[in-house]
Amino acid sequence: MVIAMEELDVFELARRYHREMKIEEPSLATLAAELFGDLGLKMRDFLEKEGYSLTGAKFIDYDKSLVLSIMKGSKTYEVILRKT
Repeated sequence: MVIAMEELDVFELARRYHREMKIEEPSLATLAAELFGDLGLKMRDFLEKEGYSLTGAKFIDYDKSLVLSIMKGSKTYEVILRKT
């Protein structure tokens, strides 16, 4: 049995980036959805399962790179998603 997952449209993905990834600016949340689809959301889910917490997300290079700020215990990290 094969279960096909329904692909979310860019506006629903943008809402999720805004709500779940703390990207406050709607145009940047939409940009994240257009560039990365659900990849950023899947990364956040994976990191949370591993015990990390998302502390913020921001764009650098305004059109290519999304930086996820994460924390585990007292240590902080940045994970960069870059569109090539």
